[in-house]
Amino acid sequence: MLLFRIREDQKFITLYKPGFWLAGLAATFIGNGIGRFAYITLMPALIQANWFSKEDAAQLGVATLIGYLLGPIFIQRVIKRISNTILVGCGMVLCSLSYLACSFPNMSFLWFYGWRFLAGFGGAILMVLAAPMILPHVPTAQRGRVAGVIFSGIGLGAAASGLLIPLMVNINVVFAWLTMGISCSLLSFMTWKTWADISVESTVSTYVNHSHMGDTAVNLWRNHSMWYLLIAYAFNAVGFLPHTLFWVDFMVRELGFSLAVGGVSWSLFGIGAALGPLLTGILGDRWGFRRSLLVCFALKAFGVALPLITTTLWVLHFSAFLVGMFTPGIVTLVSMYALELVGAKQHRFVWSTMTFSFALTQAFGGFCMALLISHADSYLPLYAISATALVISILCIMATHPEDSPQLKQNT
Repeated sequence: MLLFRIREDQKFITLYKPGFWLAGLAATFIGNGIGRFAYITLMPALIQANWFSKEDAAQLGVATLIGYLLGPIFIQRVIKRISNTILVGCGMVLCSLSYLACSFPNMSFLWFYGWRFLAGFGGAILMVLAAPMILPHVPTAQRGRVAGVIFSGIGLGAAASGLLIPLMVNINVVFAWLTMGISCSLLSFMTWKTWADISVESTVSTYVNHSHMGDTAVNLWRNHSMWYLLIAYAFNAVGFLPHTLFWVDFMVRELGFSLAVGGVSWSLFGIGAALGPLLTGILGDRWGFRRSLLVCFALKAFGVALPLITTTLWVLHFSAFLVGMFTPGIVTLVSMYALELVGAKQHRFVWSTMTFSFALTQAFGGFCMALLISHADSYLPLYAISATALVISILCIMATHPEDSPQLKQNT
């Protein structure tokens, strides 16, 4: 049974099916929710169990960011030769294997670095391809909500890891690695056929009139609003780095809270991240994506700056929840705003380019922060840097002009 039916006179074909959103949610759950964010809770346990030093554990986090940087480049190189379905399958397999491979405690640092790199690489593939494969099949009025469901997988993975990893570490660290690897493997198996179905459906164009799509597409390099959006998204990558690299370690080893308390705080980040895309998707449909982005960037900047004001526990929890809510929530809005600005035909290329710019800034920022923290006694300066980056994002969004978008011109 089809979830939506779209009229032929709107140039759409009825393609969207209920299983599609579940596959998209599973992809972001595996690629970022577990593939990347679960490591945040595990990091202090690895240091305390003497698996790695503080500096090495931080570099393993950066390895994931470097993999996330190179994933979009790989996609651009091979997208015409390898089907999206195969690429998504490779991404899920890499993320699953990365955790299983890290369960061997006596391997070298390079072994762990390589597998954390592959986790980021596979996660980037899933983040780049999942939404653009599904969203063009969704009616325009519903895209914000469906995108919210897809990207909520990031938060669900973070929430699950924050609650469960402290319990699993009480057994041992190996058990935690294995459990995450097996969970990703099961989700990959459950949604494997759905991605093949999406690929088959995509061979029938979501738009009936290809020439009309060509007329409405905008050259990315001449679209000034698209450039401002890309820059805002790149600085957004810096804005959430202290929370997504060091939050639990900041609470446990700098502020003296227990790993369980740090895990609860990270689970609040995850709960916020699960709710954020759903709420921002609805907000984007009602308010428009530009206005929604301005509000969300402002609230996220406030959340990042809160530890600079006070380190009271409930304020830290609120900071984690607020930043969590707008981490994938802003991803949802940016993806949909890009679709509005450039049209559906260019969306995959634009989203891949934006993911690369995000990953480049994220990897460089993460490397610099890991280097800085190895010579500093506190994580707090990192939060000041990130809050400033988010203010720059706000200014960039203010400079965009959605009224020039091809989608709006097409509907007038």
